[in-house]
Amino acid sequence: MRGESVDLPVEIPGSAPLSTRLQALLQHPAGTQEEAQTARGWVDLAYEAAYGERYAAATEAAERGLRAPGSQDPENRLMLLRILSGVHEMRGESNLSAPFMQDRIELLRALGRTRQADVEAQLGPMLLREPDRVEAEILRRMAEELDDGSGPSVERADVLSSLAVRSLHDEGPEAALPLVSEACEILQTLNRAQALAGARMFLAHAQLLCEDAEAALQTAEKVLAAPANRAVRGAMAMLRATVHYQAERPAEAAANAITAVELYAACGVRKGAASAAALLAGITSGTDQDETAVLAWRVAVQQAELGEFAESRMLSLALGQQLLEMDHHAEAEKVLDALSLRLAGGDSDHSTRGRALMGLGHAVTQQKRPLEAMAHWDEAASQFIAAQEVDEAARAHLAAGALAASLDRVETARTHYEQGLKLADQGEDTDPLMLLQALHSLGHLLCRHEDEAGLQYLDRAMEIVAEHGTDWQRADITDTRARSLTALGHGTQAVAAALEAADGFSEAGDEEAAADAEIFAATVLLQMNQPQEAEAMFRMAADEREISDALLVTSLEGRVEALRDVAQYDAAEEVGAELELLRARLANEEDLQPPE
Repeated sequence: MRGESVDLPVEIPGSAPLSTRLQALLQHPAGTQEEAQTARGWVDLAYEAAYGERYAAATEAAERGLRAPGSQDPENRLMLLRILSGVHEMRGESNLSAPFMQDRIELLRALGRTRQADVEAQLGPMLLREPDRVEAEILRRMAEELDDGSGPSVERADVLSSLAVRSLHDEGPEAALPLVSEACEILQTLNRAQALAGARMFLAHAQLLCEDAEAALQTAEKVLAAPANRAVRGAMAMLRATVHYQAERPAEAAANAITAVELYAACGVRKGAASAAALLAGITSGTDQDETAVLAWRVAVQQAELGEFAESRMLSLALGQQLLEMDHHAEAEKVLDALSLRLAGGDSDHSTRGRALMGLGHAVTQQKRPLEAMAHWDEAASQFIAAQEVDEAARAHLAAGALAASLDRVETARTHYEQGLKLADQGEDTDPLMLLQALHSLGHLLCRHEDEAGLQYLDRAMEIVAEHGTDWQRADITDTRARSLTALGHGTQAVAAALEAADGFSEAGDEEAAADAEIFAATVLLQMNQPQEAEAMFRMAADEREISDALLVTSLEGRVEALRDVAQYDAAEEVGAELELLRARLANEEDLQPPE
């Protein structure tokens, strides 16, 4: 039932650019409602519909095939009857399956294929669906009985194929591989091209699961070089795309992935088309073809929605995230807002809605609507809690807190930070780095607004850094402590902490941060009426470290003020002239920058 149709196309032209082909899929997603002219054509349509889990369409196509020209050909009739019995059996409709199965057995007997008829009569539904463990033992014994030295037989290949399905499930691909390999050898010997295409498709996937990518590619080539319908060809194109992608051959992977999308979409295998399009999106995104990646994600969403698969939610989320990465914030907002609204009020998939809301918050933040972002992140936290994803809920509150703090909404920020800290502090299940972020954020906020309780949170953050963090993180918290002590009026302690942070940043290899800490210490000294010490430190930060022009400007500004405070007006004028030259150069460079 997998042979080449005489009246249906099995290939789609593929010479156009990826973006053009994806646009064509978006404009014509469902293909045309095809009509076959012969029984053989209806076999292919029925198989493709069954492969795409469109069971009603599969049964209709097979029944029409039984009435079409060529339906009296025994091989066509046997395949159509197998499809009808198989589809009903897969749907749990054994009572509807049985008459077609019986018709097939009677036809086999009339053709003189008595042993095959006896085997199918004895095994019945076991050959039409995945057998259970007890049935697998029956199949194993039957395979041994059929290996009687009388030569290869279709019935033994059939039994081995069914047994391989169960072996794959229970024991893994290594156990299934010899069974399906032998089935392929039998069918090739008997010149059963239709059944061989399906068996080889199974073999190629088993080889890939056994991590024998080269063998899988070779098997796929054999399938594609022989007659096969679009569903089988789509599966092999998808396999080839996967192998090339894993081997870091993106051009070959993309070419096969788009072919798989087109073939699957044309014959209504929606889940396959969505998976292939998602793979293509990943490939093109990884090779900086962002616009093409967006189109591929849109096709993936479209195909999943046509198939009414729940996966469309995750694919919509991926599309939204891709748009965010490209800074297409308005488009991302539309996609993520629609996804969030679709999931609102449901009792499931809180996790996906939470992620959609997080992305939505980022999208509206970039469009200068921070209050909406905070509301989205607050709701995201609730969704993550409903999904029992406590860490994600903590991250949502910390993000909302940071945004509120940037807007000087101190109480709102404090509330979010405290909620984030409570969620992050989960005892044995605590993620230490998230707890560190929560303590650091809350401590800094409180100290910045003259609440000494913040120092306790920073002290605890330092304890966590000592056990779980890096040298840079230790320096960063020490730097925050220095700035917090300044806000609390403890200037001398602040200078000491800033210099300790500078040493830490320097040891961690971050000269810019080290200089920034030293310049901060110098600024505090200047505020404490110690201009001579301040000027020396401003100069040291600029002279002894490789720093950015922005920090150099700050350093020179501080030196000018400090030198004036100690009445060294000539030196201050000299440094001031250096500062003006630097400012002029930076302004000129900014003017030369091309507009975005």
